[in-house]
Amino acid sequence: MQKLAKRVAQAQRQAGRRAQKQAETEHQGYKLRNRQALRSAVSEVRENLLDARRARAENWEMGPLAPKRDLGFNGYGMFAESVRTDWSNYGLYSPRPEIVQKRCGWAGGVKMLNLAVEDRVVILDGPDKGKIDRIRTINLMTGHVTLQNNHRAISAGMFGNDSRSAPMPLSIGSIRLVYPITNPETGVTKDTVINQLKGIPPNMKSPNMTLERWENGKKWDRVVPGINVVIPWPEVQAPEYTTQASDTIREQVEDRTFYYNLLSPPMPEQVLDELRNKFSKFRTRHESWYVHKREAEEAAKKARQESAVSMQTPLQEFHAMQREIRAAKGEPELTDEMLEKLGAVIAQKKEAALKKAGLSEVASVTQDSTIPPTAPQ
Repeated sequence: MQKLAKRVAQAQRQAGRRAQKQAETEHQGYKLRNRQALRSAVSEVRENLLDARRARAENWEMGPLAPKRDLGFNGYGMFAESVRTDWSNYGLYSPRPEIVQKRCGWAGGVKMLNLAVEDRVVILDGPDKGKIDRIRTINLMTGHVTLQNNHRAISAGMFGNDSRSAPMPLSIGSIRLVYPITNPETGVTKDTVINQLKGIPPNMKSPNMTLERWENGKKWDRVVPGINVVIPWPEVQAPEYTTQASDTIREQVEDRTFYYNLLSPPMPEQVLDELRNKFSKFRTRHESWYVHKREAEEAAKKARQESAVSMQTPLQEFHAMQREIRAAKGEPELTDEMLEKLGAVIAQKKEAALKKAGLSEVASVTQDSTIPPTAPQ
């Protein structure tokens, strides 16, 4: 069993070294990928800057005849290169938490954002300023949203003839909620841009709070401060699921099929073999029959070694006896006479060594002196 434990420890050390080496390799690859991504991003920013300068010159020279760059057909407003994946899949970009909180501040903050998919919003910045659209997706990690129809990038396809439109991320701070509100004085209902939203938490006993998952979508009310108007959430339809022949129904999942007492393991032995590889080199716990088998093998091996000792020659017996005697004596120690003889030999050879090196011994040197030995004149 000692040999088995040694093998397990050696396997664990080897696995640790391999894991450390793989982590270092992945770290180097991560740094290299980031460096390449940064280079490509810088080059793309330069290309976009040149495109913007070219478009500004065309708008100045052509005036009303300048191409409409937000149409997306006839090659107008189309990127020559494909849209960057870290722009369209903007989950790779992670701004600081205070920046995200500032973007979502008008809508109640990140933890209680009073926006939902299908909300009507107006765009405040960019070339689509003033347009009203509906929210397609919301990303709370970055404080961005994507819209259904506006704020999209149109890029050339693989063969240059077709085009592809992809939604681009838009900051939550660049949009505002639009909802029809009735004026109590005139009775006229019209779309109103809501610049601030506040959520009423569940502990305030909101009248519209519900525990149903798909009824309102959220479990709090969003209110416009100042006028105390509750903005309802967009309707959310509950998904319909159909059970297939390969699905496990709920009754089968909840049916108890394994019973055990305090003297039995918490799961069948076959399950333990599936969860923990019984032939793994990292295994440290073994069955009793396997332990007895290994101990019997070690005892048989030791018996064979003892039988070989009984067949030694007289010379081998003499060497074994000498080794036992040396082991009983222990490590040799130097006596005072030996130390005096070693000092005499060192002093005798010191003068010859200095003479051979062309140096002379200084009789007395102070502690602060740094004068090296001088050569004889």
